[in-house]
Amino acid sequence: MINKRRRSFTGALLISAVVSWCNPNFLCKPALSTPRPAPPSVLGTWKGESTCVGNRPACKNEVAVYRFEAIPGKAGVVLQLADKIIEGKREPMGKLEFQYDEAKGELSCEFNTPRTHALWQFKVTGDAMEGTLILLPDRELVRRVKVKRVSETEVPAAPARELYGM
Repeated sequence: MINKRRRSFTGALLISAVVSWCNPNFLCKPALSTPRPAPPSVLGTWKGESTCVGNRPACKNEVAVYRFEAIPGKAGVVLQLADKIIEGKREPMGKLEFQYDEAKGELSCEFNTPRTHALWQFKVTGDAMEGTLILLPDRELVRRVKVKRVSETEVPAAPARELYGM
């Protein structure tokens, strides 16, 4: 009985070897998995609307341009250079360092100035990004942002880096 099974197994193995040699497509191959899309990268230039929320007389709606750059030696952190377009020209608003979770496409930056303590949060979805500015500690929503990825050639020339205090 054992010899009969051994002969059947050996015969099946021999047939598989011959078929595989004649037809390489017959060989077992790793299952082809559907490629996962790359996580949304935030690096590059973004342009869109930054809209005031609530009754804040000093707040003005803006056409914003953001440049996000990698910071050498700082994994998970990106530099944002923020501009607004006034009379067809980019005017620098400032620079901030954002924590960036590339797998989730989420950015956040809590910052303090002499007048403001606030939190920026953004979500990247492909070539679109939406975000909010929340005043702390009251968590008051004061600004909504909707921007799209653009080429630098689609926006006015960028201000000199020195104008951001770099």
